[in-house]
Amino acid sequence: MELNRFSLPVAAAIMMINASLLVQGCLEEERTALLQIKTSMFDPDYMASALLSWGNDALCCGWPGVYCDPITGRVNEIDLFNVRGWFMDHSTGVWSRDASKGDWYLNATLFLPFQELNTLGLGMNDIAGCVANEGFEKLSRLNKLESLYLGFNNFNNSVLSSLKGLSSLKHLSLMGNQLNGSIDTKDFDSLSKLEELDLSGNEIQNFVTSTGFNS
Repeated sequence: MELNRFSLPVAAAIMMINASLLVQGCLEEERTALLQIKTSMFDPDYMASALLSWGNDALCCGWPGVYCDPITGRVNEIDLFNVRGWFMDHSTGVWSRDASKGDWYLNATLFLPFQELNTLGLGMNDIAGCVANEGFEKLSRLNKLESLYLGFNNFNNSVLSSLKGLSSLKHLSLMGNQLNGSIDTKDFDSLSKLEELDLSGNEIQNFVTSTGFNS
């Protein structure tokens, strides 16, 4: 009886210590995935990138742009805004990248290990699209993903078809991309939970509904 009386508090204390360590360090699987993202996205010519410090310590929940649930320690937000190096021309006030680098394509499957991911920000990274068969449709497995920010990249209209399976999305931003012409609203029909959609800063002329009505 004495053993049982004291074993429960000891077990609880051990669980609390383990939870604390987990929150600080995040899961090894997720840490490995973050380093793979760094390898994929890091531009060595852009030494101001937040990715530069990733991997310097094991506490990946404290890495720039990485946020974890304080209870579970799982990564629930990744914000990779401008990690590939846009520069402002102060004479014109225009942001730009070195055009000689060419287009860059994202491998969206790198984010699949983050099963608790709620928010993913990839804005201002000059992303022209996704690697073949590795597009955003793969993220349909992340059923807790509610916010996806893709603003200020180089996505064209083809990105819309890859987003159809993301039924958990509530917030989607594609502002400042290369969308143009007519957009068929049926491309968003499967996003049944969508509350906010930002398509500003594109060259969209009108929207076509299933009835053929343009607006």
